[in-house]
Amino acid sequence: MKNKTIVILLILLTAGSGLTMNVAGAATLGGVDIHGFISQGFLYSDEYNYLAHNSKDGSFEYNEIGVNFSKQLTDKLRAGLQLFSRDVGDAANNKITLDWAYGDYRFQDWLGIRAGRIKLPLGLYNETRDMDMLRTSIVLPQGIYNDLTRDTLIAVNGAGLYGDVDLKIAGSLNYQFIAGSLNIDNDSGVGKAFDNGFASSGLRVNGDMDSDTSYIGALRWETPIDGLKLGYTYFHAPADTPVLVGGVMEATLSNTFQFHVGSVEYTWNNLVLSAEYMQRKTDSEVLGTDSTAKAESYYLMASYALYDWMTLGAYYSVYYPHKDDKDGDDLAIDHNAWEKDLALTLRFDINDYMVFKIEGHAVDGTANVLAVDNTGNDFDESDWYYSAAKVTFSF
Repeated sequence: MKNKTIVILLILLTAGSGLTMNVAGAATLGGVDIHGFISQGFLYSDEYNYLAHNSKDGSFEYNEIGVNFSKQLTDKLRAGLQLFSRDVGDAANNKITLDWAYGDYRFQDWLGIRAGRIKLPLGLYNETRDMDMLRTSIVLPQGIYNDLTRDTLIAVNGAGLYGDVDLKIAGSLNYQFIAGSLNIDNDSGVGKAFDNGFASSGLRVNGDMDSDTSYIGALRWETPIDGLKLGYTYFHAPADTPVLVGGVMEATLSNTFQFHVGSVEYTWNNLVLSAEYMQRKTDSEVLGTDSTAKAESYYLMASYALYDWMTLGAYYSVYYPHKDDKDGDDLAIDHNAWEKDLALTLRFDINDYMVFKIEGHAVDGTANVLAVDNTGNDFDESDWYYSAAKVTFSF
């Protein structure tokens, strides 16, 4: 049924005839703008399998492919969609999904409405995280932009209001308010992430997760200081997960996730500086037992275009899955309580349509290392390293 719906949407959008290419390289068919990208990556790690289940051996199971279609139907109405496929180790496995698809009617600069499958403005990079050519780094800070939950947190099926408010000498304020349901596919990686988190509690995912109505509000302030942007996002997402308790008893785990993300970005000539701070609170209930977990993450990032064709980037990120136990005093392996990642990236713009990147990560801690991907590893090393390379073609 989903595939038939996608076909119908494509037919409606591409009604008309005549395929042309514009000077920017994008295709146009019947007034429909067509853009796309293909990214192929390689991962290697020295101590732990990370992101991919086989990265210690070197893994090419790290790619992204997308094609999007959009059309300006009237002066105020626009519609579009994106088909997306990715592989990250043994998750996702290049399953084709409807990444986003919505109609957008803009009444005024300060008020518009969107309905359909709408991208979530969760932090600075969530809405553009699939477009590798728009940023310097290969792997985003995993404490905020976890790759296993990407497909779940990329969009909601619902409706929202947005707009840009002119604040005169105080700059301008962009806002988004969205309500809808998450599309949770266990095979996309979120099921694997949940199973890993449940490992010590005797729970295991036992079916498809179900999302109730989620809410997100995001503010982006373009300050009167040239190049300085400030942002804040709040995201409330309840979900029910069928689980097995102790491997035999069926139950439902009810979670309510609350995200608070503060963002700052400053651009000056060839230099871009950014930083974000995130707190995530998870309220859970299963078999009448309630619990609360609080996570914390932040990063500092910088990139500088040395030449038109080469950019140097770096970031330092910190993630604590339990902000009240940052030293791991309550854990059998203390360094499972944190992940501190120092990353360095070189980006080469080969031409307008091709980008190549190489990246290295020196990591302290194993908070995001999955036990399921490291069977037989005794997790005795706190300091470890991984690297990535990626080539992206876009049009």
